[in-house]
Amino acid sequence: MDTSDLPAPQGERHVLAAEEELRLEVGFQKQSICRIVVLKGSCELQGVELATNKPYQFTDGGLKLALFTWHGCVVDVQCDESLMEISYTSDETACNIAFVNTHAQLEALRDEAAASSGDGPRVLIVGPTESGKSSLTKTLIAYATKLGRVPLWIDLDPADNALSVPGTLAVCPMDREVVQVEAFATTGIPHGTAAPLVLWHGNTEISPDLFRAQVTALGKKIDARLETDDWARSSGIIVNTNGWIQDEGYQLLLHTVTALRITVILVMGHDRLYSMMKSALKKQDESIKVIKVPRSGGVVSRGKEFIRQHRSRSVKRYFYGDTIDSAPQGSTGHSTSASTKVPQLTPFLAHIKFDQVTVYKFASMSLSASLLPVAAAQTTESVQLVEVSDLASLQHKVVAVCHPQAVTVYQASKKAKDLYESGVAGFCVVERVIPDTETLHLLSPCAGSLPSYTLLVGDLTWME
Repeated sequence: MDTSDLPAPQGERHVLAAEEELRLEVGFQKQSICRIVVLKGSCELQGVELATNKPYQFTDGGLKLALFTWHGCVVDVQCDESLMEISYTSDETACNIAFVNTHAQLEALRDEAAASSGDGPRVLIVGPTESGKSSLTKTLIAYATKLGRVPLWIDLDPADNALSVPGTLAVCPMDREVVQVEAFATTGIPHGTAAPLVLWHGNTEISPDLFRAQVTALGKKIDARLETDDWARSSGIIVNTNGWIQDEGYQLLLHTVTALRITVILVMGHDRLYSMMKSALKKQDESIKVIKVPRSGGVVSRGKEFIRQHRSRSVKRYFYGDTIDSAPQGSTGHSTSASTKVPQLTPFLAHIKFDQVTVYKFASMSLSASLLPVAAAQTTESVQLVEVSDLASLQHKVVAVCHPQAVTVYQASKKAKDLYESGVAGFCVVERVIPDTETLHLLSPCAGSLPSYTLLVGDLTWME
């Protein structure tokens, strides 16, 4: 592609031929800025097309990006050399062609569903950890919304939930307004564009009994949501999963297929899992399509430190939003030409007395079959809630604020599932515990009183 008519490069200039991909890896660093500008041609990031001559800014680093072009493009990448771990162009992009072909097949199913007022495709994406499941999920979401579809995005990965903070399961209706380049690059949805339904799992690792109960509850809520919306129902759902595919993790995948009434399973480059799923579902329901999707050559494993910082950024983003430009005010009150980076949101610190709140944590009550009477079933719920008496232990804990309606139902029924199977109202972080005055200092995204003073706590902690 000719670059003679373009201005001088700003940072590294990359000229991509048709069906090539620019792959970037940028380390974490606070206050750092990485700028990407498409000067000529067109390219996309996880299915979202980048506008020409528009600078896209990513703050604080922590990026692993792949910019794919169908027809060729010229891209300038401006980033601190010490942060840029690697940048290279690759023509091994067969997976992108497979992704768009998969999208075309799903669109055909959506057209059939819209014509008959039926259910659209219910897609489950499975595969091992770090195999590209999240990237495929975002790509299919972006392609669908580009055509005006409104699929539900369901994220069942508490270790790296793109729709909320870590330690949650979430579902969110998607449309064109929600799908944006900057958000897709680091997390999932921009602030203020959508309201996901979020269930508190309390841990970045899956708790099997709790996971089963919450996925079953999500399935019922999704069916109720789609029952009254023909267009959303024909658009279908797209489900991202955790990378646990062995032993009990595999059984949880089969449970998810049943609970969410999955009709299409996409297996990311794992022959053994593909064979296992195909054999198991052939006996269960032959109408379920199991498709093997090639894994991208650009997929890289993230180290423990990268994952830790990524999770920390997700929690921080919940309270502070994205980083935006703010033009400082001069002495006359008019903005000056210089600008600084400031948080999009301002959280508040709430002072709560110990006797105002009730805090619960999860406790498993599952019994081995050998401990039960012959032919008897467990009568108690497999997941229970235990009240936390030592509130001083909550320092730096992320806590979920239960929805007031769920609290009312729980107080009448005393069934733990009425809390953990219901969507939460939001999250707080215990910034400080003062035993002398029996006070909790809670970082809250909103000013004023909390929606309820019934909280759920897990193993997730966060310090700014």
